[in-house]
Amino acid sequence: MRAISERDLAVVIPLLAAKIRDLTLELRASGAHEGEPTDEAVEDRMQIQEMLEQYDGILDSLREEYEEGLREGIQLPAFDDLVRPFRHG
Repeated sequence: MRAISERDLAVVIPLLAAKIRDLTLELRASGAHEGEPTDEAVEDRMQIQEMLEQYDGILDSLREEYEEGLREGIQLPAFDDLVRPFRHG
């Protein structure tokens, strides 16, 4: 028995994808500063990178569970349709 339904995942997945996009943009912006970064800036970047790795792992596991539900015949958008608006280039 699943702890969360595919319909709930259809809400959570885009929210997580949006958070990943926001963190990625924040990480890019923090790397655009000229000059020598401060220790605090380096630590902030490392924390963002760690969060991104964790969130990407969570998104991957949610994808597996969501797509299993789709294979079982639940009528919902494809996973890629849920995250496409939040993909970063």
